Amino acid sequence: MGNWFAERLPATQHRDFRALWGGTACSSVSLWTMLLGNAWIVYKLSNSSFWVGVSTFASMSPYLMAPIGGVIADRFERRLLVRVTRVGAFTTTMALFILAATDVIAVWMVVSVALVQGVVRAIEIPSDQALLANVVPVDHLANAVSLSTMTQQGSRAAGPLFSAPLLATVGVEGAYAIAAVFALLAFTSVRRVEVRSRGGVQSLTQVYSNLLDGLAYVRSTTPVLLVFGLVAAHCALTMSFDAMLPGFAEDHLHSSSMGFTMMTFGVGAGALIATFALAMWPGQQRGTLLLWTGIASGLSPILMAISMSMAPAVGSAVLMGSSQALFMALVSILLQEVVPDTMRGRVMSLYLMSAGGIMAFANLGFATAADRLGAPMLLLVPGAVFAVIVLASRIAASDLRTIYRKGVVPVAAEA
Repeated sequence: MGNWFAERLPATQHRDFRALWGGTACSSVSLWTMLLGNAWIVYKLSNSSFWVGVSTFASMSPYLMAPIGGVIADRFERRLLVRVTRVGAFTTTMALFILAATDVIAVWMVVSVALVQGVVRAIEIPSDQALLANVVPVDHLANAVSLSTMTQQGSRAAGPLFSAPLLATVGVEGAYAIAAVFALLAFTSVRRVEVRSRGGVQSLTQVYSNLLDGLAYVRSTTPVLLVFGLVAAHCALTMSFDAMLPGFAEDHLHSSSMGFTMMTFGVGAGALIATFALAMWPGQQRGTLLLWTGIASGLSPILMAISMSMAPAVGSAVLMGSSQALFMALVSILLQEVVPDTMRGRVMSLYLMSAGGIMAFANLGFATAADRLGAPMLLLVPGAVFAVIVLASRIAASDLRTIYRKGVVPVAAEA
């Protein structure tokens, strides 16, 4: 059984990967537990989807600064950066716990701390992704990315699982306590990583030129640029729903805390199951899978929009989580396989910016509009638009057709 498991998940054979993977898993559980607590307490204090959107925006908007984090990830020792940022994440989570436990927490405090933690994670994530490619051999990289994405996306299920009973009994301080514990475990795990690596940035005094180098690579590599555009549309149109869920649960399912946590759990459970299956997938059909998960990612919000009871809403959430996580995992694998290691931090940080940064603005915009238009309309229309975009890309973009057909980005990988 052990040999079979190692053969199907070859990245787990490497000690440094296991340590980094464990740290990423704990960090992701901490993040999603904290974000769930933030959304719950902000909606409770304000009774407004707009303010939930503001708190989500504060968490994600620093991802617009991720290219600077990418320069840092290509300049300094990546293992050290991951350790330092994990300490920062623990500190900010503890701050929220103390504010909640002393009963002085307010919306502006949640927003402020979320903003600080967003800055920390804008450095942590590019560093983590760059280091990931250094702890496994090239032929195990796709499996390593799949497993890493599995923990990042699947942890959305762990957040509700751990915090839902606490939100209903102890209060938000219970969720923040769980988040702090996992943040500490994340640091403990990554301390075991021994591999040291650096990128190709020689001096931070030339931040602007270093950023331009990463941007020039993306702009001059048409297939990569098209993938970035597809990811931006995906994140803006189908993944920016978090801030609308509390209001959707209360207004349309008539079950505020339970409906919210169950839908969030459904998203995470779907992501966990789907990305684990991807880690076991042999890889020959990645292009076809990318096409169909893109279409499903557009259709699943439509199903949620027309759900008027708990069961179909949670089922739609599972489909949303599985299709969205698979789509993002496949894109990450395809990019990691071709991006040169000397600028891996910068390019993957631009990827983070095109994903998380856009989600920050889209979440805020949808949350603001949801108070007037309602969440169903804002789930249905953007989802349909993205499904059309994916279908059009299959017809109109030759490089994307190649990706869908062959499952590789048509760019020569670094030797």
